[in-house]
Amino acid sequence: MALVDPKAPVLVGVGEASGGSLGLEWPSTVDLAAAAIRAALADSGAADKLAASIDCLLSIRLFHDSGLPHEFGSPENHPEAVATASGLNPATLLYGDVGGQSPQKHLNKLAAQVHSGEYKAVMLSSAENMGTVKRARRSGHKLDWNQPATRDMIDLKTDEDKMLTAYEWRQGIISMPMAYGIVENARRARLGMDRDSYAQSMAELWEAFAGVSLSRQHAQFARKWTAEELLADDHGNYRLNDPFRRWMVAQDAVELGAAVILTTAGHAAEMGVAEEKMIYLHSAADASVPLMSLQDDLSVSPAMQVAFPKALELAEVEAGDLGPIDIYSCFPVAVSLAMDALGSPDRSLSSYTLTGGLSFFGGPGNSYSAHGMVALVEALREDGSKPGMISANGGVINKESVGIYAAQPVAGGWTPDRIAAPVRIPKPDHVKADHFFNGKAVIKSYAMPYGKASRGAASVWLEDEQGLPAIGILPDAPEDTDLIGLAVDVVTADDRNIATLSG
Repeated sequence: MALVDPKAPVLVGVGEASGGSLGLEWPSTVDLAAAAIRAALADSGAADKLAASIDCLLSIRLFHDSGLPHEFGSPENHPEAVATASGLNPATLLYGDVGGQSPQKHLNKLAAQVHSGEYKAVMLSSAENMGTVKRARRSGHKLDWNQPATRDMIDLKTDEDKMLTAYEWRQGIISMPMAYGIVENARRARLGMDRDSYAQSMAELWEAFAGVSLSRQHAQFARKWTAEELLADDHGNYRLNDPFRRWMVAQDAVELGAAVILTTAGHAAEMGVAEEKMIYLHSAADASVPLMSLQDDLSVSPAMQVAFPKALELAEVEAGDLGPIDIYSCFPVAVSLAMDALGSPDRSLSSYTLTGGLSFFGGPGNSYSAHGMVALVEALREDGSKPGMISANGGVINKESVGIYAAQPVAGGWTPDRIAAPVRIPKPDHVKADHFFNGKAVIKSYAMPYGKASRGAASVWLEDEQGLPAIGILPDAPEDTDLIGLAVDVVTADDRNIATLSG
């Protein structure tokens, strides 16, 4: 076949797997990843020849190796174990970085590498089985997924921007729902909305996402929720904190695998892949900001505000030109901030996801956006009249990777400068790291944890008398009260900013 741009990076095979589809009672991450790879190879229509040409395999980093280990172990070299189980023998094995941005982040770099000829064909593989882990723990079943390595891999893990700092932990921000709860309430404050009306808007967004989950074969928690149900206690939808209930957050008890094959259009054609199978990466951008306690405005996403316009500019499209979109959706605010950064184009709420999101499709750790890529490729093959976008988020809205894809090649040919250089947005000069103080302050945002039988202290984002941001803890916060704008007195003790409401 005569191709317009044989060196253009393309996705040519995509696949997914889930525990239910494998018929295995205790599927390992290797089982899930290998099954997804076989599905991706079959999807390409040129499985044998393409498999033999794969010279790089990148495994998205597991929960187990991202600071959340479990007692059942994992292969020392996960990419090697996956390659062996899949019948592949790539010369290069890569193990991904931490964070939900990593599938798109790594693909952005790999696209330039296949274009330059460094790799012929790359298998991007992912899997998570925290659902298996939790079932085994509950039943007392013993599992051993340890596996020695027999060859080397390249570990891509970075130390930049760990999830939360000791300073944040000491102020009660010990989980992602607490961290994102503060971001969610900060956005609510910026919009001037009360708690009830904002909760309704979150529920309406998630109602739309839940409906999409019903269309995905491997969705782990597909259910047609109504906004009213998402605001009620039924179906195990208990309060996690103010502002979230259980089914408004990512669900990690999944058994999921995904695989995406990246190569050039020319190599794909040589292997026998049909042109209609090829989905082209048109542009990409990455941006990051410091952790939440080092920012001065938690109501917006500077990383999205930089990465989205850059990717759109490089693809020579506007937000309103986009067709299928999949926004990383660990919490409603991750989607809402993306909508804000895109300028809220005129489109339905359900059109911001292709899977149903991390609450209803499932939240497989760092791997979710690999499933978004699978769904995007399928959508663009079905209707390639408009370009599509993946938005992948990591940390607490502080790491963003974006890819713009299309069913047609770039007019005039693809060049590596369509992959923007990663942007690191610095800490504002006036923001102090680990800011402790004694004095008066105003609550700018908060999250208050609710256990099944008790309520904890609120974590509060503060502004002190000098206008400096800080994080603290409010031990005696009144229940079901909007804390935003309330004045507090702060005393530093035991590495905490302890706040009390001003009398």
